[in-house]
Amino acid sequence: MGMVNIGLSGVLANRVALNTTAQNTANVNTPGYSRQLVNFEATSSGNYVNGVNLGAGVDVDSVLRVAEQSSINRLRQAIEKANYAQSYFDGLSNIENVLSADGLNLTEGFNLFFAAIDEASVTPEDSAFRQQVLTNADALAQQFNALASQLEQQEAANSERYEALVTSINSDLKNISDLNQKLNEEALLGNSVAGLQDTMDRYLNALSESIDIKMIYTDTGTVELSTPNGQPLVVGGYTASLSRDLSNGDPNSTELNITFQSVTLPIDAELGGEVGAIAALKSEQFDPIRTKLNDLTKAFADGVNAVLISGFDLNGNVGRPLFTYNIGSEASSIAIDPNLTARELAFSSDPLLAGNGDKLKELSTLSQATFAVGTVAGQTPYSAYSGLLGEVGIWTRQAENEALSSTISMEDAQVARDSISAVNSDEEAANMVLYLNAYEANMKVISTANQMFQTLLQAF
Repeated sequence: MGMVNIGLSGVLANRVALNTTAQNTANVNTPGYSRQLVNFEATSSGNYVNGVNLGAGVDVDSVLRVAEQSSINRLRQAIEKANYAQSYFDGLSNIENVLSADGLNLTEGFNLFFAAIDEASVTPEDSAFRQQVLTNADALAQQFNALASQLEQQEAANSERYEALVTSINSDLKNISDLNQKLNEEALLGNSVAGLQDTMDRYLNALSESIDIKMIYTDTGTVELSTPNGQPLVVGGYTASLSRDLSNGDPNSTELNITFQSVTLPIDAELGGEVGAIAALKSEQFDPIRTKLNDLTKAFADGVNAVLISGFDLNGNVGRPLFTYNIGSEASSIAIDPNLTARELAFSSDPLLAGNGDKLKELSTLSQATFAVGTVAGQTPYSAYSGLLGEVGIWTRQAENEALSSTISMEDAQVARDSISAVNSDEEAANMVLYLNAYEANMKVISTANQMFQTLLQAF
């Protein structure tokens, strides 16, 4: 019976190989699938003939997952960097589009306002020219409001996305923790964990789209995760949970807390991925731009108001401010005084001379006068805004180049990973023929052994 058993072992082993090849072929187009390889091992004892150990056939020692950890790690890191760069570029592009959009570009509003000032200086007492100044001042104020509103909407949209990402990260961490448990169970039972390991890679890649992670593999194929500065995310059977910290009163805050084993601490590291990009956009773009717009609004409004309150209107009364605003939200709140009439615009430096336009001349010089405070110090109204546009444009081009470069790096990393782990249809077809031939040959061995046994029986 030794020959039959040897042939049977070959049949069973090659059937496993055929099934493995079929599995590979079926998943040739499955993203993230790692091809599997059967590892045969000769059974060296158990079949003795005339005292000679001829072996007992073949066993499947293991079904190996063809993967190289360095290429898998490289791909995961490339995914994180690509998502960070692309998200940052997309955010900057939206900001640039808002700042330069028709109807929102403050350069156009300044042009119309100062043009109205220059026209009124010809006949300062003319009510039509005075009304034009009021109209264009109101339009400029509304441009400030609209620009601030559009930027706030962009930031609020990012904040909503940030909230969704935090929820998604917590879900991914739970999935990884659950998968760790399955990997442990299957490894203890001696079952193949190749499919679970592929699933783990997909989970880790999905998590890396959102944040940067540090990872340690255990002997059983499970993983332990932490933030870049070492705060635990998944350790053993414990899973961390992220939550937003809005205690500073900013509804768009990107500050995060991490809760692990009932202990809650602030996250004090840049997290990378899309989460890191949104946080960077807020700290590096939205907050500074808001500050500069508010400083520009305040400096411009204060300059205009300072000129007017030192003059006299057509009634000979001391002038009143043209613009009003709220401290801390100047760009979104600036408006013209609704009770101020065209006659009450203080264009004269002499209460007895209605046609005196000295204050209009002072107002006109504001277009080239430099501010003295805040982030717009040393700049004119025009240079302050054009400088902001220029800076955003430069940052956007840099971000575009980084996004393109990181995308290429991610594609290269994917190719490197696939060159090792992806299924090759030609190779699997050749393996199919090889294993099928071996299967049929072992069936022939069994058939031959059967014939020999029958011949032996007929001899009696």
